Amino acid sequence: MSDSKGTIFIIDDDLALQTVLEYALRAAGYEVVLAPDGQEGLNRLETLAPNLVISDIMMPNMDGVEVFQRIKERLQDDGIPIIIMTALNRKPWFADLEAEGAVILQKPFEVERLIDMINVTLS
Repeated sequence: MSDSKGTIFIIDDDLALQTVLEYALRAAGYEVVLAPDGQEGLNRLETLAPNLVISDIMMPNMDGVEVFQRIKERLQDDGIPIIIMTALNRKPWFADLEAEGAVILQKPFEVERLIDMINVTLS
């Protein structure tokens, strides 16, 4: 797809949310790649060069905080933003993630708000 606005990589174990985000982001002009958990996400990132990564926090095998800690330097060196989604209420350690470059997005959220955030981030 030559008119793609970029590739969004979503790491989340919630199939329903993956489906909604994939549909909405494709409709907004993005390519979408999915991984069901943090470990699979790390594996796919070895060969994938996304424009933006979205990760959930609470997942099996490896949570989103560990995924972020493992990928942040490589991605940030390449200028790739990382959005972390969570249903958790605001925790004191969210500030640490934000200081390290993550954008925290509280669930539930409006998909249009996420798309707007992605459009602004990648423009």
